[in-house]
Amino acid sequence: MSSKDRESRVLLEAKKLVKEFPVGGSRKNPQVVHAVTDVNLKIYEGETLALVGESGCGKSTLGRVLIRLLASTAGEILYQGQEIVGMSEAEFSRIRREMQIIFQDPYASLNPRMSVGQIIGEPLLTYGMRDKKEREARVRELMQEVGIAHEFYNRYPHQFSGGQRQRIGIARAIALNPRLIICDEPVSALDVSIQSQVLNLLKDLQARYGLTYLFISHDLSVVKFIADRVCVMFLGSICEIGNTEELYEQPLHPYTRFLLNAIPKADPRLRSQEKELLSGEIPSPVNPPSGCRFHTRCPYAKDICRQKVPGCREVKERQVFCHFPLGQGE
Repeated sequence: MSSKDRESRVLLEAKKLVKEFPVGGSRKNPQVVHAVTDVNLKIYEGETLALVGESGCGKSTLGRVLIRLLASTAGEILYQGQEIVGMSEAEFSRIRREMQIIFQDPYASLNPRMSVGQIIGEPLLTYGMRDKKEREARVRELMQEVGIAHEFYNRYPHQFSGGQRQRIGIARAIALNPRLIICDEPVSALDVSIQSQVLNLLKDLQARYGLTYLFISHDLSVVKFIADRVCVMFLGSICEIGNTEELYEQPLHPYTRFLLNAIPKADPRLRSQEKELLSGEIPSPVNPPSGCRFHTRCPYAKDICRQKVPGCREVKERQVFCHFPLGQGE
């Protein structure tokens, strides 16, 4: 596929996106959490882009900002070429139905006072499906799609297992035939035996409906299974973006390599191999380091890393934000 064809498939794009949260201080010297800093990102139609990094790196915040569940502090968000940050709620409402989210915690994301039929049917009612019989038929169809038996239509969330609740959340997310779904750690709260079932369901639904996923996770084994491309974040900034197979095979950013080194090995013969692991604490997002935000934990850091924010380097079809990408010389 040519670069021109690829660009024509951009569904959502972020340009210099910033999200900060005030956390106190004085009027003259306010303190803020720098959750997302100058993020430039493209999500292509029909792909699964994984967003990975340690807890607190800004993954979930970025996902919510991209679909306007949280207001951005600065920057642009383009959906199919349309700038959506400055849109009024009335203007954005027709686009909002095309953007949905599956939450991490299937226990907290479902209203305990609503039945399964009501939970899945709520978005349909909100967007104009007033006929009760029509709505019930659509809900039953969605339940079948995600593997929830019809006879459970009037049951409540507490009567289901974690995996079943997440399936209900998925049914609610696809109810309005969206184009983009933010999957915010959708399997991290589930047993390992159930995770693969939910991941396979997500892949099946993507193939059937042509869905686009932004898949947020800290589990790199899960990401390798489901993602077409991977975006690595550290302390609110992007480190590296690339094709999944190539990124796992040859990471270009030191932080990416440390993350991959931390993946447990299934083969006992490989476990004895010495791996360089990341040490030290993540710097404070209230007072992030100057220059490259990773330099305080990077064994390869030089003076320029402490002084200057690294720009984007293009290496084939990879993007890496590092002054000295691994294996690329100086």
